[in-house]
Amino acid sequence: MNKFKLKNIEFQKEGYKIAYDYEFDKEIKEYFQENNPFYVLYDQDISDTPLSLACIPLLSNIMPISWFVGFDVYIDEIDETFYNSLKILKQQFQKFHPTVDIKGELHVNTIVPNFINGDNTSLLFSGGLDSYESLTRNYDKNPYLISIHGADVEIKDTKRWKEFKKFNAEEKLLDLSKLFYVESNLREFYTYKVDLLADLGWWGAVQHGMALLGVLPPLSYKYGITNINIAASATHEVTYSWGSSPVIDENMRWANTKITHDGYHLRRTDKVDNVVKFIQKSSYDIKLRVCYAEARTGYNCNTCHKCQRTILSLILTGADPKLYGFNVPNNFYNLIFKNFDENTVMTQGLKYQWTCIQEKAASVDSFFVIDNEEFERNEIQRFIKLDLDEIVNKNEMKVKQNKRRKFILKQKFPILYKLYRSLKA
Repeated sequence: MNKFKLKNIEFQKEGYKIAYDYEFDKEIKEYFQENNPFYVLYDQDISDTPLSLACIPLLSNIMPISWFVGFDVYIDEIDETFYNSLKILKQQFQKFHPTVDIKGELHVNTIVPNFINGDNTSLLFSGGLDSYESLTRNYDKNPYLISIHGADVEIKDTKRWKEFKKFNAEEKLLDLSKLFYVESNLREFYTYKVDLLADLGWWGAVQHGMALLGVLPPLSYKYGITNINIAASATHEVTYSWGSSPVIDENMRWANTKITHDGYHLRRTDKVDNVVKFIQKSSYDIKLRVCYAEARTGYNCNTCHKCQRTILSLILTGADPKLYGFNVPNNFYNLIFKNFDENTVMTQGLKYQWTCIQEKAASVDSFFVIDNEEFERNEIQRFIKLDLDEIVNKNEMKVKQNKRRKFILKQKFPILYKLYRSLKA
């Protein structure tokens, strides 16, 4: 079996950065960026973190690759709770991916029982609907909020990250003294070969739940955080495999921590209702940030699928989307119906999201009027009557094949791909 070995963990930049020195057999080097080894950079000194906990950020990202590729990982020491959690997580990914031969073992010299003093709460915070809604239900716990640069926003995209921090600073709802920023190349330390392991969906289908939670142990240890929340993005109604779910997130544990996949019982339309009710009862206002599209100006791009669905959900709740960070396009309902034309490729996941909004629309008598109530009511009725079963998965294989070809071209020949894009434009 091929090997990946963690040689050393070093605290750098006055204790703010954890750098990992590792080596691997040449047979698996195609999966790793040798010039961009994995690291985590915090906004404070975390150098007191025990090495048995400091290894968790790396292992949370390496072990899934080990399981899917099939190589063994060697380390010196590890937290006992996390070591046992990895066994459960490996079994769960095998259930999610029954056609994949999940292999790869973890070899450890010393297993360390850790205990974290404290009962503080934290929440991974992206500024989107899921995390904001989770915050409203956990607001009385005054949770630490942790945002990760390198997850939704690329590390090189300093412009959007500065905007993200600026928007956070403007939100009176947020306790900025308990808002921490973490940077990690968790989507850049591996090559495109890893993306191919899960139909170009490695981050979504496999990595992101373990990866995001995995950077938290140093902050958890320092601040006595034992109750950790990650906002759910779906409900039990969704049956396809996803990298963040109760069976993944709630088994990502270390020391005496407890992780909650929060809001799993709520549809996104329910979450919109909850946020609106919270804001109406409080003295705060908030600006949701649901997309990171390049075309975004301000809080959201207002035209992508996620923006459209959130805007429509707010409208059906009777709320003015402008108060929540959106500028509704003049052709909003035309944009909605373009999602369902003959060229549409709709997955089961997208169908579920739109179905939830259809059911919400059918359940309400009143809605927020953008301009013309009669026209908008007719458009909503037309939306309710759409048969999504006729659209779902149409042309899916063709689109997947084209997407795969373009992805490989972009990764192998970036200059040629850039030229192709410019010529096409």
